[in-house]
Amino acid sequence: MSGVGGLLTLRRRIWADCEIELLEPLRVGAGRDPTSPIDLPVLRDSRGRPVIPGSTLKGFFRSYLSRLLLAYKISGSSSIEVDKIRVGLEPCVDSISEKRDAKSLEDLCIIDKLFGYSGRNLSLSSLIKFTEASPVYTVDTLSRTHVSINRERDAAERGALVKVEAIKEYEDNPTKFKFTIIFNELSDPRFSDANNLFILLLKMLHNGLEEFIGGWRSRGYGRVKIKLTSIKVADLKDLFEGKVREVDLASMLGG
Repeated sequence: MSGVGGLLTLRRRIWADCEIELLEPLRVGAGRDPTSPIDLPVLRDSRGRPVIPGSTLKGFFRSYLSRLLLAYKISGSSSIEVDKIRVGLEPCVDSISEKRDAKSLEDLCIIDKLFGYSGRNLSLSSLIKFTEASPVYTVDTLSRTHVSINRERDAAERGALVKVEAIKEYEDNPTKFKFTIIFNELSDPRFSDANNLFILLLKMLHNGLEEFIGGWRSRGYGRVKIKLTSIKVADLKDLFEGKVREVDLASMLGG
């Protein structure tokens, strides 16, 4: 396997600050804790605050963008264009969904260029990173008791109950989390589609993205609204000088 990350040239780095507003209780779990009266507690940081790990956010955005682009491709489109920002869908969208093994940069799917790739012949580090999402203010949790489901029979287990902890949502004073997306924009023309896809993601977040994250989404958990709040950029000279510039959202996103 050959790595290619060191051969590619950075053009600039972009920091996109975002907020998550809970519309339903949010279940991001830490697994079973034998010392806790709650079977499935929420994940907490070293200070005891409920958090949403960066891996959860990365998995959500990868899956969300992959589903959207695959739907466009299945409909017969070879590209998608929004506000003159074009993203090509060839040769492929997602190596995992389309079961492809890339042998060169030209073979990489658009999702793999953005989120990274590891195959038998090629590896590429992710261009996009997600910080942990931490609460903006103090947040509360709730616990609910659910019937455990037997996955083989798709039916309730007799007498089997599970107590689940989740982060509580409020209508009047919404529960909010903040996180940052960091994107390394490359100058290589083979990554122009990946750069454009990131800009389209920023446009979606600027308008507000209402979706489901976390676990137990089919049981009344996880509906959130994710919103872009600010953007900072640094070109190569800025990075050498340790400078970061906040930019206007409208100018960054083309109107």
